[in-house]
Amino acid sequence: MADDPLGSAKTGVEILGEVIKLAGDDPNVKKAGGELGKTALTITRTINNALLPLAAVNFAFEKARKYFAERFDQDLQEKAAKIPPEELIEPKASVAGPALQGLAFAHEEEGLKDLFLELLAGAMDKRKADVVHPAFVEIVKQLEAEEARHLQAILKAEILPIGTLVRQHKVNGSQITLCRHVLQMTNGGKPAIVVGLGAMVDNWTRLGLVTVSYMDTLTDEHRYEWLSTRPELSAQPPETEESEFTIEWTRGIIFPTELGKRFARAVGLSP
Repeated sequence: MADDPLGSAKTGVEILGEVIKLAGDDPNVKKAGGELGKTALTITRTINNALLPLAAVNFAFEKARKYFAERFDQDLQEKAAKIPPEELIEPKASVAGPALQGLAFAHEEEGLKDLFLELLAGAMDKRKADVVHPAFVEIVKQLEAEEARHLQAILKAEILPIGTLVRQHKVNGSQITLCRHVLQMTNGGKPAIVVGLGAMVDNWTRLGLVTVSYMDTLTDEHRYEWLSTRPELSAQPPETEESEFTIEWTRGIIFPTELGKRFARAVGLSP
């Protein structure tokens, strides 16, 4: 069909290439995205340009060009391999364009690269395209690679215990926070401290992906037993018998929000 530039596309990679090519030719997209380069993206075995924003052209153009030319085609095909041919659709430029730009900066960080690729593949799948919200690309851009890895474990769970370590006055109950948002993190089966975990949890909350509550707890007390073996607790100087304070855990819960569940589905963490 001469009127349909997508009609001859045979694979998901080709479809994505044609859509981004059309988006690159759209003056509105060019205006919104800034100077994107002289050539629109063509996703084939050799990719000339990734619709990089001006910052990427100045900062990481060569590395990004190398990735898109040598690896991106294979990476995306692997993500899209399970999409039946009849379910392949044109991805929204509002998802594909920003995701490709994100990849230009994050392709060397496996955790983030994987999320961007999952969003692209999801946008090409008719069965879940409506789940892939354009805002999810911006969410991934506001994550660090290690943070993304820990977040994925949280989003896979329905609800998890969480604790905050406090120094509490024995009489009036006033508290001094010692360590916020401790989760059951392990390394080789042993309890391990993840540096910056409290800030990660705050970031996930800020992004609307999880809810943390210390007003509610799990009814199964055994699910908090791991708190007694945490290194955050053993690292605290012991209180003397004469001390007015005691070291205690404030127990709570952490669980994905509805937005978090949708994000999890969009990046392939849930059906």
